[in-house]
Amino acid sequence: MTNLTLRETTADVIGTRAQAAGEPGWLAERRRDAWTLFAQAGPPEWRRTDLSGLLPDELGPTDTTAVELIGGADLAALGVVFKPIRQALDTHEALIKAYLDTAVEPLAHKFSALRAALWHDGVFLYVPKNVAAETPLRVRYGLSAGERTTFPRTLVIAEANSSVTLIEEFTSDHQTAAALAAPISEIFAGPGSSVRFISVQHWGDGVYHLGGQKVVLENDANVEWTSIALGGKVQHVEAEATLKGDGSRVNWLGATFANHQQILVTAPWLRHVGHKAESFMQFKTVVNDSAYSVFDGMIKIEHESAATSTRLEEHALHLSPESRNDSIPGLKISTNSVLKGGHASTSGDLDDEQLFYMQARGIPKDEAKRLIVMGFFSPALDTLPVAALRDELETIIDGKI
Repeated sequence: MTNLTLRETTADVIGTRAQAAGEPGWLAERRRDAWTLFAQAGPPEWRRTDLSGLLPDELGPTDTTAVELIGGADLAALGVVFKPIRQALDTHEALIKAYLDTAVEPLAHKFSALRAALWHDGVFLYVPKNVAAETPLRVRYGLSAGERTTFPRTLVIAEANSSVTLIEEFTSDHQTAAALAAPISEIFAGPGSSVRFISVQHWGDGVYHLGGQKVVLENDANVEWTSIALGGKVQHVEAEATLKGDGSRVNWLGATFANHQQILVTAPWLRHVGHKAESFMQFKTVVNDSAYSVFDGMIKIEHESAATSTRLEEHALHLSPESRNDSIPGLKISTNSVLKGGHASTSGDLDDEQLFYMQARGIPKDEAKRLIVMGFFSPALDTLPVAALRDELETIIDGKI
């Protein structure tokens, strides 16, 4: 299978592959349907995402996924399940079938179908009702040796009145040839639950990251979401928090740093459905060299929503005149019942007065720039519960400055 390219793969090949892996029939059928759409559909109209370097004749499905799970052994006695999703299919098939592909739409476009057809492994996290998983859990996705594609998926189910923290990390060495990472992340926050979800992308050079992420909140659920994007050659992530339940709340912080010739695109949505739901999104973006970053954020308040409170912000900082950031905040309202709703964006260079003030007090210019950028990113970085990960990301940011 690893010798086949995307052009040579067929729905029959997908079905045979699923059967050989011992997957249930319903999953094999879903894969076949998704592949059929992928093969027939044209590419989505992503005007700001350059995928010309991805060559289908050189890429193919993978039979391995580099997955490392950290933590969770002490939680098994509480009924918490934290294991590779392929293993979980043997023990929790009915639960996985009920939730899989119900948040991130598998047939939305060509690349969502590709992800749904070819995902190979990932993590399954299940927290029973009334259980507090105090230890932060961590999953690290990479590229297996010799592979140029990876299709991991994250599935989190937090039942009523539970709590959990999951760190999802994408990392690899630099790639001499173009590689494709196409992950899916689906998080379900049950009634009264508290979920902290931290997604960190720091792939090596040469990786195209095309991701789909969605969090669904039930009544009175609370989600703290952190999105950090630093690596790769090109990123296009479609992410959404759907506040389905009454009284649900989302606080979503982001940090993006693009340098050299990187193109990092994030399209986050806040979708309000329930009554008295509250959301706040704030992304911070830094661009350097000739890099290009896009924030295509949207608040959508559906007609059945009532008493909504929401705000979306993006703030961008330019470190070079050749760098570019497009900020496209939006607000769509289909109801008259809104308590407050708004969006804003700012963009500018480093403040010369701030630099002068710091230099006048003996701080070298390069160190002053570093301190300003670190302070700019601190809302997102301060949410990281693992000191070693924060140190690693700060080192990467230092190198980009």
